[in-house]
Amino acid sequence: MPFHDDSIDTVTPENALLSAKFRRSFAYRTVQDRLPVTITRVIDHLVRDKDHIVKTFGEYTREELKEVIGSFSKLKNELQTNKPFTMLTSDGPDVTSWNTYYEEETEREGEEPRWFSTSLLYAECYVYRRIHEAFELSTSMKTFDPFCAQKKESFLRSLASVVLLGDYVQQQSQMRNLPQLEMKKELLQLVKVSLWGNQHDLSRPTGCELPEEPNPLEHIDHLHEHILIDDSECIWSTLSAAEKGNIIIDIVSDNAGYEIFADLCLADVLCTLSLADKVRFHVKALPWFISDTTKYDFCWLLQMLAELSEKSSSLPALATKWEQYLQSGRWTVEAEDFWTLPHPYSRMKATDHNLYIKLSEATLVIFKGDLNYRKLVGETNWLPTESFANALRGFHPAPLVALRTIKADLICGLQPGQAEMISSKSHDWMTSGNYAVIQFDGE
Repeated sequence: MPFHDDSIDTVTPENALLSAKFRRSFAYRTVQDRLPVTITRVIDHLVRDKDHIVKTFGEYTREELKEVIGSFSKLKNELQTNKPFTMLTSDGPDVTSWNTYYEEETEREGEEPRWFSTSLLYAECYVYRRIHEAFELSTSMKTFDPFCAQKKESFLRSLASVVLLGDYVQQQSQMRNLPQLEMKKELLQLVKVSLWGNQHDLSRPTGCELPEEPNPLEHIDHLHEHILIDDSECIWSTLSAAEKGNIIIDIVSDNAGYEIFADLCLADVLCTLSLADKVRFHVKALPWFISDTTKYDFCWLLQMLAELSEKSSSLPALATKWEQYLQSGRWTVEAEDFWTLPHPYSRMKATDHNLYIKLSEATLVIFKGDLNYRKLVGETNWLPTESFANALRGFHPAPLVALRTIKADLICGLQPGQAEMISSKSHDWMTSGNYAVIQFDGE
């Protein structure tokens, strides 16, 4: 590194925040290696596709692109030389919240936050917010998503899996009056399809590649032993016991493309089985962590499904039904600013009380993916045996479940000796995305 980062040659201590200050941690590798690569790839994309972008947004964009690219080069230099963070200067609706957080962290840390000393959660979120700010400050590219093409390509690469899953769900949606045991089997199968859909993450560490076009239903059978905590029975017991007529499911989404398609399939089954009267999808208000779902991504997916009749008649049929759910209000797509702030969820009640109250209306809140999990447990390196309920630190708007493939080195809720046993089998089990948890809290 071209600077003295003052990092400590150790792993992350117990109960400490994940941070690049600990040199033997995943956080250090993320800040040192992965985040600069992310910025570089955005620059490369803008340079490579400059003519196409200008054609789309207008000739004036050509000069603005130079400024945007320059701002990304500056951001990368700030990161690699461990410069202090700065306040945001755009006029986005979340800027006041971001700058307030900056001031709070400056006071808490005793100095301005820096890349190699602040929490990994803040550092990663700050990168993506600064990337978006560069476009916000432009005149012609305020809504530009530099990750849009990657998300679309990822979905198209997964079409074989999409067709197999779509055909299955469309076939199952014709079935009515299933016995309770069959209903339970169908629900838990789709829960696990949704869980493993979380492997489709464009921000995964290099080398953690997905299996080549797996059959989603066979894939979950092969990975049964890789689910380290499986509270899926609690999902069934919560929903099957709920009073019909006002069962609200909130799905706090993660990745676009195949994963959000799998989440839609889960929501479809919930509605077909009369286990949900209303489903609210919570997506990101701005481009986030490369592959996170925005409203545009959600709508683009439905449009693509409607046009894939040559691949499968099931996909346009599902798209039509899902559009009807959206038009009727049975499904909604919502993008609150809170999901792209760096707060742990234990602070939601204080910082976005309205969102907390909204979630409290739900029969069940489903949190998808690694970033949501990190925010749920406060980005803290808990003892692996710490209970999930304690790690939530009072965050309990409603019964909730985390569906997470593990891609960061923090976890809780394991049995004594379980972490050591998995470590003996796989040294990178906490960052590979090849292990998962289904963790429920109903307190």
